Amino acid sequence: MSIRVPYVPTPTSVAIDIIRRVNPRPGEVIVDAGAGECNVVIAAAKQFNLVGLGIEKDPLLVKRCLERISEERLYGKVYVVWGDIFKFNYSIADIVYLYLGTDVNRELAPMLLSTLRKGSRVVSHDFEIPGYKPIESGVVKGPLREHRYYVYVK
Repeated sequence: MSIRVPYVPTPTSVAIDIIRRVNPRPGEVIVDAGAGECNVVIAAAKQFNLVGLGIEKDPLLVKRCLERISEERLYGKVYVVWGDIFKFNYSIADIVYLYLGTDVNRELAPMLLSTLRKGSRVVSHDFEIPGYKPIESGVVKGPLREHRYYVYVK
């Protein structure tokens, strides 16, 4: 896929509020498609005791993820994969976090549906997944603006 998504970091407080909406359970695996600096998976590991896995295409952001994982001493709890979100096998995920844009969500949705296990949750920040009905949607307050979220369950 040649779709590019700009890197826009999710504020930690917003990530925590959005992840809380999917009722995370300790030990579950959260995958952030397009992880940036791994802020979401690091917050999920620290706040909810989840295993975090970020997928990131930009090697400089992957390097930053590795630095942050080391700084936070989260080896064995947070991982980063240097790769393409459209070539990843999401079957390990209990929760998938998306902050990608409507067009990218549309392209990624069939892969998620074909690989996720029954009961897996997808939470999308600010952008719906066209053609799919969320079980919940709402707004969380961030430091600068309100952020929408959409929760989907397979």
